[in-house]
Amino acid sequence: MQNTRQLLKTFLRDVTQKNKLNEALEFFLKETNPLSEFKKIDEIPFSSDRKYSACIYNDLTLILGAPEMLLNKESAEFKQVQIYTNESYRVVTFGFIEGKYDKKIDIKEKFKPLAIIAIDDPIREETPGTLAELLKENIQYIIISGDSPDTVSAIAKKINSDYPANPISGDELDKLEDGALEEAILSHNIFARIKPQQKQLIVRTLKKNKLFTIMIGDGVNDVLAIKESDLGVAMNGGSSMAKDVADVVLLNNSFSTLPILLYEGRRIVANIQTIANIYLIKNISSIAAILMLGFIGLRFPFDPRHVEIAGFIVIGFPSFVLAFENHKFKTGSEGFIKKLLLFSGIVGFGNAIIYTILFTYYDITSEKLLYSRSMLLSSVIFLGINNIILIYLQHYRFSEIFRRKIVVGLLVFMQTTFLVSIMIPFIRDIFGITKISVLDFILSFVFSLIGSMTIAFILKNNRLILVNEKSNKDE
Repeated sequence: MQNTRQLLKTFLRDVTQKNKLNEALEFFLKETNPLSEFKKIDEIPFSSDRKYSACIYNDLTLILGAPEMLLNKESAEFKQVQIYTNESYRVVTFGFIEGKYDKKIDIKEKFKPLAIIAIDDPIREETPGTLAELLKENIQYIIISGDSPDTVSAIAKKINSDYPANPISGDELDKLEDGALEEAILSHNIFARIKPQQKQLIVRTLKKNKLFTIMIGDGVNDVLAIKESDLGVAMNGGSSMAKDVADVVLLNNSFSTLPILLYEGRRIVANIQTIANIYLIKNISSIAAILMLGFIGLRFPFDPRHVEIAGFIVIGFPSFVLAFENHKFKTGSEGFIKKLLLFSGIVGFGNAIIYTILFTYYDITSEKLLYSRSMLLSSVIFLGINNIILIYLQHYRFSEIFRRKIVVGLLVFMQTTFLVSIMIPFIRDIFGITKISVLDFILSFVFSLIGSMTIAFILKNNRLILVNEKSNKDE
């Protein structure tokens, strides 16, 4: 028999499908020459079912593949394979069968091993730390691999020695049906020798059980599962098909990006929720106040110029500033839209009632409509400031809010801008604000504060704000 290295180099020369394993072997055998007298007649391509590939020549067939598909488990070679897999090596077997390949033969009986190839695929340095950080965020991970259960379990233990490795193979899954299959998928965290369709089935089963799934992969075999998952993540160095169907592509090919992705997603969702609350509260309170006052039969409450300055102070500028907030708190399990509408509805209608009471009082007691509208404007500003605090109470305790410099600065700016607007005659004239007495100014402030405290009490009873409860901010 020819030199084993030369035979392997010949196989690598002639095999059509190239993968990372082949590339590693090519590099290892770069100084070895293939056998020129060997001319390939046919080829058996690798498949997830066979788990091996073969090149057929005149008088023999060279085969490279998974040991459990080629070796008898009682053989000395297979025992050596188990030693390597228990040490987390990726193991393949290279050998031959004499004569031409025949699909009908028992390949384990005819196969003659030439080499057991153990490949050390080092764990990325950032992987243990990244997965540990995700576990802290209550994000569980499972490992789906084409390697043997022993290899994958050993790697899992290297990543995290406390990881409760519970492997199951694709062949075992094939023997299960319906409820037993679903139970097996939910009760195991390592899946080895898995086919592409099985990867998709695993993701689909997890989704069926109300689990949000993120599939990370880089090969063609991962495409179905990436597409099936709630969030598909592909490596930039992976196959183009995987990148095409993925929702996110990690350009640096590093797992360390995942926590950053998580925190950035939370920040975006939190900021959208904050800004949406601001706009919804404003719209609900304005519409409800107009309807209430119209039903009572009073004059229209808002002056267009007042709307402009109020829109800038309590809507426009806060929306711009708070978009830069760096929240890292965990999002709740309740529906985003449901909580948004419920919170904004309670605060908006509460504000509308306060507007209505205040405007009704001054519209009855004051002869000038402009004075009533100016008093309403003061209430809009005070409540707008209080609304920012109420919005933040959804995620932070009261004391924590005033440790956030961006919030304190914003609230000071809003109040200062309004005071400047009503104290400087030139600015008052531009925006049509009449001079407000000190007593009425204090009355508007106190009434708005009492109103906001009442709204906060209602929100707390509906578990929409934290107040004295534990916050969910990132520590």
